Amino acid sequence: MKRGRTQRGRERATRGLMELPSGRPLIEAVDHGASVRVEAADVGATGDRWVEPFLEANAAHLRRLGVATAIDVRRGVGVRLTPGSRIGAVPLLSPSTRRVAAGLLVAPRFRWAALGAVLSDIGFATEPSLGGTPLVPGSAREVPAWLLAAPVLRRLEALLRHPKRGFTERVEVRQSPRGRVDWSRWARNHVPSGQWTSLPCHFTEPDDDPDLMAAVRWTLGRLDDELATFHEALPARLLRERVAELSLLAGQGDARRPHGELRVNGSEWVAEATQAMGWVADERGLGGARVLDGMSWDLPIDEVWEAWVDAFVTDLAPRCGFTALRRGHTARRLNWATPTASMRMLIPDSGMRGPGRLVWVDAKYKAHLQLIARSGWSGLEESTRDAHRADLHQALAYAALDDVEHVDSVLVYPEMTPDARARPAVATVASGKRRVRLLLMGLPFGFQTPDHRDQTLSQWRELLSA
Repeated sequence: MKRGRTQRGRERATRGLMELPSGRPLIEAVDHGASVRVEAADVGATGDRWVEPFLEANAAHLRRLGVATAIDVRRGVGVRLTPGSRIGAVPLLSPSTRRVAAGLLVAPRFRWAALGAVLSDIGFATEPSLGGTPLVPGSAREVPAWLLAAPVLRRLEALLRHPKRGFTERVEVRQSPRGRVDWSRWARNHVPSGQWTSLPCHFTEPDDDPDLMAAVRWTLGRLDDELATFHEALPARLLRERVAELSLLAGQGDARRPHGELRVNGSEWVAEATQAMGWVADERGLGGARVLDGMSWDLPIDEVWEAWVDAFVTDLAPRCGFTALRRGHTARRLNWATPTASMRMLIPDSGMRGPGRLVWVDAKYKAHLQLIARSGWSGLEESTRDAHRADLHQALAYAALDDVEHVDSVLVYPEMTPDARARPAVATVASGKRRVRLLLMGLPFGFQTPDHRDQTLSQWRELLSA
């Protein structure tokens, strides 16, 4: 029988993923940041012929984080890893043994606190994908527990919305028979007291799986303990509120550590929830101070930015007298008249609509606005100009989607630092009687205070009303 087919085999396979020796290096980078160099010694290699086997062994892991690779021969043979638009952590395998030799962590450019503020504001609408590889050496203490707790809570929420029903043995005195009647008890206890119609019955009825619910309660308690160590962080406080709500749904009852027998075939939400509870039960991989090694994970930071801009536009629209056009409700179909066709739709990220007025908003997780403000158009690299030119054409295409008198098409870029805030750039395009404006605007990646939020909203409202 193949390993992993039996329960014992599955547990051995899980231990193989979870049990790793400590002391492996963790190579750290930031999204869209400078490249980092991997040396032969970092991955347990020697000589000059390790590069190709290393790239082959780690191709899937590096692709998961969108990391570009390049061979670097300065100061010996090495590999340059250039991060892109995904943050996360993955193990790096030895080119010779294919065992975990190091870890790679791509952290958010705007730090964990800013990411936490953004995820809290968008209600964790975008979450990291967890697991799928061995643990990442050294990453657990670098990644806050609240980031990886959110997907676990989402899986438990799905489970509690679709509980796994089982059959529970019940004993009840009834006026009509159900199941098996204990006639001996009836004759001994009920007949002498004149309770002729009181029938002690034994029967089974559908109920929530008691073992599964006990594991849910234990997991929620453990998550609450982990998140309590980050009580000063807003996302941790919000997630603890979700834990409290789920604990009420789970109800009173036993709380037991999840065990291997829970991992049985069932519905998708049961399988995902039991897997997530296993992550917590193993006490390795969800961050915190217990261990060094953490779970592999990845999160597309550009999608987080798009969700953040969408939430900001939703907050801004009523202050401007507009109606928000949320993500998922902005698509416009391209009706091709020929068999040969290319893209089918134009899909702005967000928008706002008012009387005779339309504002399209497209989120760009790029440094273009700051680069233009600092170096000017002529000072940009050719690749940056090409990318920005494509963004401008896209924004102007959105301006042609509706026949309204005033159209603004806004490209929104993250403000790199509060001190490096670039002024908005505004251009107008003649289009008959229509007024089309193109705006390049910056937005903080998360607000530091409520006053910071209100100030930013006021600045945007003033500019859009001009």
